[in-house]
Amino acid sequence: MENRAYPLFVGLFTLVLGSALVACLWWFSGGAQDTTRYLIISSGSVSGLNPQAAVRYRGVRVGKVIDVDLRDTREVYIQIRVDSDIPVTQGTRARIGVQGLTGQGFVMLDDDGRDGAPPKRLPGSGIPMIAMEEGPAGMGAAEGAQALIGRLQRTTERIDRLLSDENIDRLDKTLQHLATSSANLEKALEQSAALAQDMRRFASPENAERLAGTLESVRAMSSKLSPAVDEFRTAVARVNAAGTRIDKLGGDVQASLTADTLPRMNQLLLELQTNTQQLSRVLDEVERSPQLLLLGKQQQAPGPGETRP
Repeated sequence: MENRAYPLFVGLFTLVLGSALVACLWWFSGGAQDTTRYLIISSGSVSGLNPQAAVRYRGVRVGKVIDVDLRDTREVYIQIRVDSDIPVTQGTRARIGVQGLTGQGFVMLDDDGRDGAPPKRLPGSGIPMIAMEEGPAGMGAAEGAQALIGRLQRTTERIDRLLSDENIDRLDKTLQHLATSSANLEKALEQSAALAQDMRRFASPENAERLAGTLESVRAMSSKLSPAVDEFRTAVARVNAAGTRIDKLGGDVQASLTADTLPRMNQLLLELQTNTQQLSRVLDEVERSPQLLLLGKQQQAPGPGETRP
């Protein structure tokens, strides 16, 4: 009995576990939600769009892609599953977007609300269809990836120009200048700290009292020097007056010398010159006739034709 019960329990456990796995798969696949399947037909490239990709309605995730199939060389059939409460109408348009830098594609749905009629169905299958937005607004994933690659390429070129050897040398020099400036700034800060410390010592209460006492002494000395300064100013005024008088007296003396003394001195010099000439003649006569000192000057005999006086 026991040998038969063991395989029975194993079989029941396997059935329960398999049922649980199926239920989980059904739950995670969206079977527990009320969803609607739609078909999108694209005539362009859908590179980057894979099954299980997200479907977003105005930016909000509302479903996923369940199949991407190439029916012929011109059209790609994209089957999506969307929540049934999403208002999909004939005015709803789909386009392929690119997510981030990975290039993973997703389906974007949007509706301007102009046409509220139910979407058309594919003949033969009855699957409702969503029109693919064509033109620049409906750019496919490949075009979006190419645009992204173009932007990345331009960004890379700019980074290359930014990190060129010349710019790196400039950056190196700038960093060296900054290091030098930092060292100088550090020295200046140290000197400022020392100066601030000296200022603190200078501004100490003892120095403040000493400075106050010095200022009081200077004030008292200034008050004492004020009379002396007044007297000095008076003496200077007197000296100026005496100088004026001396200048006047000098002018009077100069005028007196010019008008009276100098003519007299000139006359005296003339008389002295005359007397000197007379004395010189007397000395010459004495030298020629020394007897003149004893006999005096004798009258000479009259010459021929002269009479004695």
